[in-house]
Parts: sequence; C-alpha cells; structure tokens
Amino acid sequence: MVSGESVAVWVKVFSVMAFLASESFRKNLHDFVIGWVDSLIHACYRPRMRKILMACSFVTLAAMAAPAAATDLCGGMLMPAAQLKTVSRGVAHGHTGVDLMAPYGSPIRAALGGTVIFTGTYFAYGSMIDIRHENGMVTRYGHLSKFAPGIRPGVAVETGALIGHIGTSGRASGAHLHFEVRVDGKVLDPKPYLGLAACPWAPSAPGRPIIEEARAPDSAPIRRDVRPK
Repeated sequence: MVSGESVAVWVKVFSVMAFLASESFRKNLHDFVIGWVDSLIHACYRPRMRKILMACSFVTLAAMAAPAAATDLCGGMLMPAAQLKTVSRGVAHGHTGVDLMAPYGSPIRAALGGTVIFTGTYFAYGSMIDIRHENGMVTRYGHLSKFAPGIRPGVAVETGALIGHIGTSGRASGAHLHFEVRVDGKVLDPKPYLGLAACPWAPSAPGRPIIEEARAPDSAPIRRDVRPK
C-alpha cells in the first residue's frame, strides 16, 4: 500500500519534470546560456583576440619591412676587407657567412654605417664585431687580430670606417675575415650585398657590375673543423 508521503514525493518529482519540459523553462535556460557565453566571449575571448591580431599585424609589418630593406641594399655594401685577395668560402651547411682572404693585419672597414653592438671574443669566431644598421640588419666580422681604437659597443661608425684588422683568432686556417649579414637573427648570403653575386630577388642594377675577379668557387678547399658556427 502506497503511503501518503510517497505520493507527495512522486507528485513533486512529476511537477519538476513537467517544469523542465515546459517551453518557459527551455526559453529561460537558452537565454541564460547564451547570455553567459556571450559575456564570457566579451570578457575573455575578444580582448585576447585583439591582442593576438595586433601582435600578428606588428609581426607581419616587420616581416614585410625586413625583406624590403634587404633588397634595397643589394650591391650597396662596401667590401669590408680593404686588401681582399679572394673569396674562399660562402654560405653553406655549417658555414654562415663568406670568408674574405686578405693579408694578416690589413684593415677591416665597416661595410655599412651603423652602431657597434658587440666587440669581444665569441666562440669559434674569435675576436668579433657586430654592427647594427638603421634597417635592423646586423653585419658580423670575425677572426680579427685586433680592434681599431675606440671601437666598442654603443659607438656609431660610418660606412668605410676602420673597425679592426684581419687575423686568425678563433677557428681559422689562415688570415681572413669571416663576414656575415643577418636580419632578425637569420643568416643571409652576403655576396649580393657586396656585389660579389647577382641579387637573387631582383635584376642587377645598371652601373653595378658584378666583381667577377673577386669570386671563387664555393667548393674551394677549407678544413671542415675550422668553420665558424
């Protein structure tokens, strides 16, 4: 026999079920969920998306500006080895620059005007100088025998300024300058900038002949264990 208490419980259960199945409850629940999700999107998602889109925009603009600056300088850098004999080695696997053979102690000039950001000994590069230029590009000079007087971080140098002398410091087999060009930390082939090769991204500019006599095959012999990393 069913007790009055059991009947009351079942009445409450059926009442709740009927309410949950009602159109009014479903509409209120829908409005609540939509409102909560919309508030969450406004509070969290959209500000983050704005930040992400702004960051992506800055990165995109920087990426667009760097290649433009790089192409503008094609053939526009000064040969840093003032008494260049030959080009021994170019950019290849495990070698991030071009080796410019020159007499020991001969002058090294700034390939482009800028600000010195590093002078010192740096691993296999030996005595090394980094110069940052207005377009964000960095030129690197390695294996120096000594730095020119007054060359230190923070010093502004003009194109052609004496910055050091050819040497054999670090891992080097013979006197030469290891020269690099970098944009955002990425290595670029220095040869087009020095007029030692045609620009891969644009036709050669009239009046800027390629310096064929300064070129040498990339396969020129050089001991693998002496390449700067």
